[in-house]
Amino acid sequence: MERLKEALGFAVAALVLGSFLLLALPFIPFLLAYNYLEERQFQRRYQRFLLAANGTEFFCYNNRKSSVAFAQEQIVPLLEPAVRVVFVEGSAVRAGADKAFISRMLAGVQERKGFPYLLKIVDGQVLAYSVNNQFYNCLVQHKPLAPLLATIHAFYQSPALFLSK
Repeated sequence: MERLKEALGFAVAALVLGSFLLLALPFIPFLLAYNYLEERQFQRRYQRFLLAANGTEFFCYNNRKSSVAFAQEQIVPLLEPAVRVVFVEGSAVRAGADKAFISRMLAGVQERKGFPYLLKIVDGQVLAYSVNNQFYNCLVQHKPLAPLLATIHAFYQSPALFLSK
């Protein structure tokens, strides 16, 4: 009797799930097409953003408890006013209206060495460099900030020199 109830419950669940899949099946091609078109449209807007933002510099840091105060109090005030500061909280980018584009830029970083990242848009391409090692040397080992700031400034002046390292 117990087995019969189990088998009946399983059969009902399979029937409901199967019915749902049969009803959803005709919509899958439309959802795939919609997703494809949305991605193409976003890619076009992203390319226009990159071309319009040529030369823009970004300093991206995250919400790691040990480093957020250090970045906000020691590094950000010493950056050039033209540098856009981007705070990343978990997977959410806090950067105003351009957050979807900046999120895409961060997702495209090839060498993931850790935050903070320096980004610069040059000729429609995003150039990225991680200053994680120097940043945490300053934070943990109390090394001077001057070499880190010099690296940040040098990257923004000539990012191509850093990409061959």
